[in-house]
Amino acid sequence: MSSHSQPGVASRRPIALLELGRHRWLLWLIAVFFLSTWAAALVAREPFLPFLTTYLERVVRSLALLVSAGLLVLCVKALLQANRRPVAETIANACRQALCSRFLWRYLFASLTLGLFMAAFLYNKMRIPDLVGFQWDRAFAEFDYLIFGDHPWRLLQPIFGYPAITVVLDLLYSLWVPLVFLFWSGLFASRRINPDLCRRFWMATVVSWLVLGLGLATLLSSAGPVYFDAVLPQIMSPYAGLERYLAEIDSVFPLSSTLTKDYLWAIHVGNLDAPGGISAMPSMHNAQCALFAAAAYSIDRRFGHVMLAYALAIFFGSIHLGWHYAMDGIVGVAGALAIWFAIGKAGSRQPHFATA
Repeated sequence: MSSHSQPGVASRRPIALLELGRHRWLLWLIAVFFLSTWAAALVAREPFLPFLTTYLERVVRSLALLVSAGLLVLCVKALLQANRRPVAETIANACRQALCSRFLWRYLFASLTLGLFMAAFLYNKMRIPDLVGFQWDRAFAEFDYLIFGDHPWRLLQPIFGYPAITVVLDLLYSLWVPLVFLFWSGLFASRRINPDLCRRFWMATVVSWLVLGLGLATLLSSAGPVYFDAVLPQIMSPYAGLERYLAEIDSVFPLSSTLTKDYLWAIHVGNLDAPGGISAMPSMHNAQCALFAAAAYSIDRRFGHVMLAYALAIFFGSIHLGWHYAMDGIVGVAGALAIWFAIGKAGSRQPHFATA
Protein backbone atom coordinates (compact mmCIF):
# COMPACT_ATOMS: atom_id res chain seq x y z
CA MET A 1 0.00 0.00 0.00
CA SER A 2 1.33 3.46 -0.87
CA SER A 3 2.49 5.72 1.95
CA HIS A 4 0.15 8.38 0.63
CA SER A 5 -2.99 6.32 1.14
CA GLN A 6 -3.03 6.61 4.95
CA PRO A 7 -1.44 9.87 6.02
CA GLY A 8 -0.40 10.05 9.64
CA VAL A 9 -0.30 12.88 12.10
CA ALA A 10 2.93 14.29 10.66
CA SER A 11 1.42 14.55 7.19
CA ARG A 12 -1.77 16.10 8.50
CA ARG A 13 0.03 19.01 10.15
CA PRO A 14 1.22 20.67 6.90
CA ILE A 15 -2.31 20.29 5.52
CA ALA A 16 -3.80 21.94 8.62
CA LEU A 17 -1.25 24.75 8.47
CA LEU A 18 -1.95 25.23 4.77
CA GLU A 19 -5.68 25.48 5.42
CA LEU A 20 -5.09 28.06 8.15
CA GLY A 21 -2.72 29.85 5.78
CA ARG A 22 -5.61 30.45 3.40
CA HIS A 23 -7.21 32.53 6.16
CA ARG A 24 -4.04 34.13 7.53
CA TRP A 25 -4.82 37.72 6.57
CA LEU A 26 -8.36 37.46 7.89
CA LEU A 27 -7.16 35.85 11.11
CA TRP A 28 -4.61 38.64 11.51
CA LEU A 29 -7.37 41.20 10.96
CA ILE A 30 -9.55 39.56 13.60
CA ALA A 31 -6.61 39.39 16.01
CA VAL A 32 -5.71 43.07 15.51
CA PHE A 33 -9.35 44.12 15.84
CA PHE A 34 -9.79 42.08 19.01
CA LEU A 35 -6.54 43.20 20.68
CA SER A 36 -6.99 46.87 19.76
CA THR A 37 -10.54 46.81 21.14
CA TRP A 38 -9.34 45.19 24.34
CA ALA A 39 -6.57 47.80 24.62
CA ALA A 40 -9.11 50.60 24.10
CA ALA A 41 -11.27 49.15 26.86
CA LEU A 42 -8.27 49.02 29.21
CA VAL A 43 -7.38 52.64 28.43
CA ALA A 44 -10.99 53.71 29.00
CA ARG A 45 -11.06 51.60 32.18
CA GLU A 46 -14.13 49.80 30.96
CA PRO A 47 -14.72 46.08 31.55
CA PHE A 48 -14.17 43.90 28.50
CA LEU A 49 -14.46 40.46 30.11
CA PRO A 50 -18.31 40.47 30.09
CA PHE A 51 -18.24 40.77 26.29
CA LEU A 52 -15.95 37.75 26.09
CA THR A 53 -18.08 35.67 28.42
CA THR A 54 -21.24 36.62 26.51
CA TYR A 55 -19.90 35.18 23.28
CA LEU A 56 -18.13 32.24 24.90
CA GLU A 57 -21.55 31.30 26.26
CA ARG A 58 -22.89 31.48 22.71
CA VAL A 59 -20.05 29.24 21.54
CA VAL A 60 -21.09 26.70 24.18
CA ARG A 61 -24.73 26.94 23.11
CA SER A 62 -23.76 26.43 19.49
CA LEU A 63 -21.74 23.34 20.41
CA ALA A 64 -24.62 22.07 22.55
CA LEU A 65 -27.00 22.46 19.62
CA LEU A 66 -24.59 20.65 17.32
CA VAL A 67 -23.98 17.84 19.80
CA SER A 68 -27.71 17.48 20.49
CA ALA A 69 -28.45 17.13 16.79
CA GLY A 70 -25.61 14.63 16.44
CA LEU A 71 -26.84 12.56 19.38
CA LEU A 72 -30.35 12.51 17.96
CA VAL A 73 -29.09 11.19 14.63
CA LEU A 74 -26.84 8.72 16.44
CA CYS A 75 -29.65 7.36 18.62
CA VAL A 76 -31.90 6.84 15.61
CA LYS A 77 -29.06 5.06 13.79
CA ALA A 78 -28.32 2.89 16.83
CA LEU A 79 -31.96 1.86 17.14
CA LEU A 80 -32.09 0.93 13.46
CA GLN A 81 -28.98 -1.24 13.89
CA ALA A 82 -30.07 -2.75 17.20
CA ASN A 83 -30.53 -6.20 15.67
CA ARG A 84 -26.87 -6.30 14.58
CA ARG A 85 -25.08 -4.50 17.43
CA PRO A 86 -26.05 -3.41 20.97
CA VAL A 87 -27.33 0.18 21.09
CA ALA A 88 -24.93 1.18 23.89
CA GLU A 89 -21.94 -0.16 21.94
CA THR A 90 -22.94 1.74 18.79
CA ILE A 91 -23.34 5.00 20.71
CA ALA A 92 -20.08 4.53 22.66
CA ASN A 93 -18.06 3.86 19.49
CA ALA A 94 -19.56 6.85 17.72
CA CYS A 95 -18.82 9.14 20.69
CA ARG A 96 -15.16 8.02 20.75
CA GLN A 97 -14.85 8.71 17.05
CA ALA A 98 -16.49 12.13 17.44
CA LEU A 99 -14.07 13.22 20.17
CA CYS A 100 -11.12 12.42 17.89
CA SER A 101 -12.71 13.78 14.75
CA ARG A 102 -11.29 16.52 12.58
CA PHE A 103 -14.72 18.12 12.33
CA LEU A 104 -15.22 18.72 16.07
CA TRP A 105 -11.87 20.40 16.71
CA ARG A 106 -12.06 22.53 13.59
CA TYR A 107 -15.59 23.54 14.55
CA LEU A 108 -14.39 24.53 18.02
CA PHE A 109 -11.48 26.57 16.61
CA ALA A 110 -13.76 28.42 14.19
CA SER A 111 -16.38 29.07 16.89
CA LEU A 112 -13.80 30.53 19.26
CA THR A 113 -12.43 32.73 16.47
CA LEU A 114 -15.90 34.08 15.73
CA GLY A 115 -16.59 34.53 19.44
CA LEU A 116 -13.51 36.74 19.86
CA PHE A 117 -14.44 38.80 16.81
CA MET A 118 -18.05 39.28 17.90
CA ALA A 119 -17.04 40.20 21.45
CA ALA A 120 -14.91 43.05 20.06
CA PHE A 121 -17.68 43.99 17.65
CA LEU A 122 -20.29 44.25 20.41
CA TYR A 123 -18.02 46.43 22.54
CA ASN A 124 -17.61 48.87 19.64
CA LYS A 125 -21.29 48.72 18.73
CA MET A 126 -22.22 49.89 22.23
CA ARG A 127 -20.15 53.04 21.68
CA ILE A 128 -22.21 54.18 18.65
CA PRO A 129 -25.12 55.84 20.54
CA ASP A 130 -22.64 57.55 22.86
CA LEU A 131 -20.78 59.00 19.87
CA VAL A 132 -23.61 60.11 17.59
CA GLY A 133 -26.93 59.34 19.29
CA PHE A 134 -29.94 58.19 17.27
CA GLN A 135 -30.32 60.76 14.50
CA TRP A 136 -32.03 58.94 11.63
CA ASP A 137 -35.18 57.28 12.99
CA ARG A 138 -37.55 59.95 11.77
CA ALA A 139 -35.94 60.02 8.33
CA PHE A 140 -36.09 56.24 7.89
CA ALA A 141 -39.71 56.10 9.00
CA GLU A 142 -40.52 58.80 6.42
CA PHE A 143 -38.49 56.98 3.73
CA ASP A 144 -40.47 53.81 4.37
CA TYR A 145 -43.76 55.67 4.11
CA LEU A 146 -42.68 57.47 0.95
CA ILE A 147 -41.46 54.31 -0.80
CA PHE A 148 -44.26 51.94 0.17
CA GLY A 149 -47.17 54.38 0.48
CA ASP A 150 -47.68 53.41 4.13
CA HIS A 151 -45.63 52.14 7.03
CA PRO A 152 -44.55 48.61 6.02
CA TRP A 153 -45.73 47.00 9.25
CA ARG A 154 -49.28 48.10 8.45
CA LEU A 155 -49.06 46.60 4.96
CA LEU A 156 -47.81 43.33 6.43
CA GLN A 157 -50.29 43.15 9.31
CA PRO A 158 -53.16 41.53 7.32
CA ILE A 159 -50.75 38.73 6.37
CA PHE A 160 -48.62 38.30 9.49
CA GLY A 161 -50.88 39.73 12.18
CA TYR A 162 -51.93 36.38 13.66
CA PRO A 163 -50.61 34.98 16.95
CA ALA A 164 -49.33 31.72 15.45
CA ILE A 165 -47.42 33.50 12.67
CA THR A 166 -45.97 36.06 15.08
CA VAL A 167 -44.75 33.33 17.43
CA VAL A 168 -43.14 31.41 14.55
CA LEU A 169 -41.38 34.53 13.28
CA ASP A 170 -40.16 35.25 16.81
CA LEU A 171 -38.77 31.71 17.05
CA LEU A 172 -37.04 31.98 13.66
CA TYR A 173 -35.54 35.30 14.74
CA SER A 174 -34.20 33.66 17.91
CA LEU A 175 -32.50 30.94 15.85
CA TRP A 176 -30.39 33.51 14.03
CA VAL A 177 -27.49 33.64 16.53
CA PRO A 178 -26.95 29.84 16.61
CA LEU A 179 -27.14 29.82 12.81
CA VAL A 180 -24.34 32.38 12.56
CA PHE A 181 -22.06 30.07 14.52
CA LEU A 182 -23.25 26.94 12.73
CA PHE A 183 -22.61 28.46 9.31
CA TRP A 184 -19.28 30.06 10.15
CA SER A 185 -17.89 27.01 11.95
CA GLY A 186 -19.58 24.33 9.88
CA LEU A 187 -18.16 25.64 6.60
CA PHE A 188 -14.66 25.52 8.07
CA ALA A 189 -15.07 22.12 9.72
CA SER A 190 -16.70 20.16 6.91
CA ARG A 191 -14.58 18.21 4.43
CA ARG A 192 -17.32 18.56 1.84
CA ILE A 193 -17.06 22.34 1.59
CA ASN A 194 -14.66 23.96 -0.85
CA PRO A 195 -12.10 25.91 1.23
CA ASP A 196 -12.45 28.84 -1.18
CA LEU A 197 -16.16 29.08 -0.35
CA CYS A 198 -15.39 29.05 3.36
CA ARG A 199 -12.79 31.78 2.92
CA ARG A 200 -15.22 33.87 0.87
CA PHE A 201 -17.95 33.51 3.49
CA TRP A 202 -15.59 34.34 6.35
CA MET A 203 -14.24 37.40 4.57
CA ALA A 204 -17.70 38.63 3.55
CA THR A 205 -18.96 38.17 7.11
CA VAL A 206 -16.08 40.05 8.75
CA VAL A 207 -16.07 42.87 6.19
CA SER A 208 -19.87 43.21 6.43
CA TRP A 209 -19.82 43.47 10.21
CA LEU A 210 -16.99 46.01 10.18
CA VAL A 211 -18.10 48.15 7.22
CA LEU A 212 -21.88 47.86 7.60
CA GLY A 213 -22.29 46.96 11.27
CA LEU A 214 -19.87 49.59 12.58
CA GLY A 215 -19.01 52.08 9.82
CA LEU A 216 -22.40 52.58 8.18
CA ALA A 217 -24.20 52.05 11.48
CA THR A 218 -22.31 55.04 12.90
CA LEU A 219 -23.07 57.26 9.91
CA LEU A 220 -26.76 56.30 9.87
CA SER A 221 -27.34 55.64 13.55
CA SER A 222 -30.92 54.76 14.43
CA ALA A 223 -32.70 52.81 17.16
CA GLY A 224 -35.52 51.17 15.20
CA PRO A 225 -39.34 51.26 15.29
CA VAL A 226 -39.64 49.60 18.68
CA TYR A 227 -37.77 52.50 20.30
CA PHE A 228 -39.29 55.25 18.14
CA ASP A 229 -41.39 56.78 20.91
CA ALA A 230 -38.42 56.67 23.31
CA VAL A 231 -35.95 58.47 21.03
CA LEU A 232 -38.56 60.84 19.54
CA PRO A 233 -41.05 61.47 22.38
CA GLN A 234 -42.18 64.74 20.78
CA ILE A 235 -43.63 62.86 17.77
CA MET A 236 -46.63 60.56 17.80
CA SER A 237 -45.20 57.12 17.03
CA PRO A 238 -46.57 55.49 13.86
CA TYR A 239 -45.64 52.16 15.46
CA ALA A 240 -47.91 52.44 18.51
CA GLY A 241 -50.42 50.05 16.94
CA LEU A 242 -47.72 47.48 16.29
CA GLU A 243 -46.49 47.77 19.87
CA ARG A 244 -50.02 47.22 21.22
CA TYR A 245 -50.45 44.14 19.04
CA LEU A 246 -47.10 42.66 20.13
CA ALA A 247 -47.88 43.40 23.78
CA GLU A 248 -51.16 41.50 23.45
CA ILE A 249 -49.40 38.51 21.93
CA ASP A 250 -46.64 38.64 24.55
CA SER A 251 -49.19 38.56 27.37
CA VAL A 252 -50.36 35.15 26.14
CA PHE A 253 -47.30 33.75 24.34
CA PRO A 254 -44.12 35.35 25.76
CA LEU A 255 -41.98 36.61 22.88
CA SER A 256 -38.20 36.49 23.12
CA SER A 257 -38.04 39.64 20.98
CA THR A 258 -40.04 41.60 23.57
CA LEU A 259 -37.77 40.39 26.36
CA THR A 260 -34.68 41.30 24.33
CA LYS A 261 -36.01 44.77 23.48
CA ASP A 262 -36.60 45.56 27.16
CA TYR A 263 -33.20 44.11 28.07
CA LEU A 264 -31.33 46.23 25.50
CA TRP A 265 -33.15 49.42 26.45
CA ALA A 266 -32.37 48.85 30.13
CA ILE A 267 -28.69 48.60 29.18
CA HIS A 268 -28.89 51.72 27.00
CA VAL A 269 -30.42 53.94 29.71
CA GLY A 270 -28.02 52.62 32.36
CA ASN A 271 -30.47 50.56 34.39
CA LEU A 272 -28.53 47.39 33.66
CA ASP A 273 -24.77 46.92 33.44
CA ALA A 274 -24.33 44.24 30.80
CA PRO A 275 -23.14 43.85 27.18
CA GLY A 276 -25.72 44.83 24.56
CA GLY A 277 -26.11 47.53 21.94
CA ILE A 278 -28.89 49.15 19.91
CA SER A 279 -28.36 49.82 16.22
CA ALA A 280 -31.03 49.41 13.55
CA MET A 281 -29.48 50.67 10.30
CA PRO A 282 -28.33 48.62 8.52
CA SER A 283 -29.92 45.38 9.69
CA MET A 284 -27.14 42.90 10.30
CA HIS A 285 -29.72 40.16 10.79
CA ASN A 286 -30.77 40.68 7.19
CA ALA A 287 -27.23 41.22 5.96
CA GLN A 288 -26.02 37.96 7.48
CA CYS A 289 -29.06 36.08 6.14
CA ALA A 290 -28.17 37.30 2.65
CA LEU A 291 -24.72 35.76 3.14
CA PHE A 292 -26.33 32.55 4.43
CA ALA A 293 -28.37 32.30 1.23
CA ALA A 294 -25.45 33.19 -1.04
CA ALA A 295 -23.22 30.55 0.53
CA ALA A 296 -26.02 27.97 0.57
CA TYR A 297 -26.67 28.40 -3.15
CA SER A 298 -22.94 27.86 -3.74
CA ILE A 299 -23.25 24.50 -1.95
CA ASP A 300 -26.57 23.17 -3.22
CA ARG A 301 -29.54 24.73 -4.96
CA ARG A 302 -32.08 23.14 -2.62
CA PHE A 303 -30.11 24.30 0.41
CA GLY A 304 -30.08 27.76 -1.15
CA HIS A 305 -33.87 27.72 -1.47
CA VAL A 306 -34.20 26.84 2.22
CA MET A 307 -31.89 29.65 3.33
CA LEU A 308 -33.57 32.11 0.97
CA ALA A 309 -36.91 31.25 2.60
CA TYR A 310 -35.30 31.81 6.00
CA ALA A 311 -33.86 35.14 4.83
CA LEU A 312 -37.30 36.28 3.66
CA ALA A 313 -38.81 35.23 7.00
CA ILE A 314 -36.18 37.28 8.84
CA PHE A 315 -36.77 40.29 6.57
CA PHE A 316 -40.52 40.29 7.16
CA GLY A 317 -40.05 39.31 10.79
CA SER A 318 -37.66 42.20 11.41
CA ILE A 319 -40.46 44.56 10.35
CA HIS A 320 -43.34 42.70 11.95
CA LEU A 321 -41.56 42.34 15.32
CA GLY A 322 -40.65 46.03 15.33
CA TRP A 323 -36.90 45.65 15.16
CA HIS A 324 -36.28 47.38 11.85
CA TYR A 325 -37.54 49.81 9.27
CA ALA A 326 -37.82 48.20 5.84
CA MET A 327 -34.93 50.42 4.73
CA ASP A 328 -32.67 48.78 7.32
CA GLY A 329 -33.15 45.36 5.78
CA ILE A 330 -32.89 46.57 2.19
CA VAL A 331 -29.61 48.40 2.84
CA GLY A 332 -28.25 45.48 4.87
CA VAL A 333 -29.00 42.91 2.16
CA ALA A 334 -27.73 45.14 -0.66
CA GLY A 335 -24.52 45.93 1.22
CA ALA A 336 -23.81 42.33 2.18
CA LEU A 337 -24.41 41.02 -1.35
CA ALA A 338 -22.23 43.78 -2.81
CA ILE A 339 -19.43 42.68 -0.46
CA TRP A 340 -20.04 39.00 -1.30
CA PHE A 341 -19.76 39.57 -5.05
CA ALA A 342 -16.81 41.96 -4.69
CA ILE A 343 -14.86 39.37 -2.68
CA GLY A 344 -15.78 36.68 -5.19
CA LYS A 345 -14.60 38.89 -8.05
CA ALA A 346 -11.35 39.69 -6.28
CA GLY A 347 -10.79 36.00 -5.53
CA SER A 348 -11.30 35.02 -9.17
CA ARG A 349 -8.52 37.40 -10.20
CA GLN A 350 -5.96 35.82 -7.89
CA PRO A 351 -3.52 33.43 -9.59
CA HIS A 352 -4.07 29.74 -8.91
CA PHE A 353 -1.08 27.42 -8.80
CA ALA A 354 -1.21 23.73 -9.43
CA THR A 355 -0.15 21.47 -6.61
CA ALA A 356 1.69 18.22 -6.94
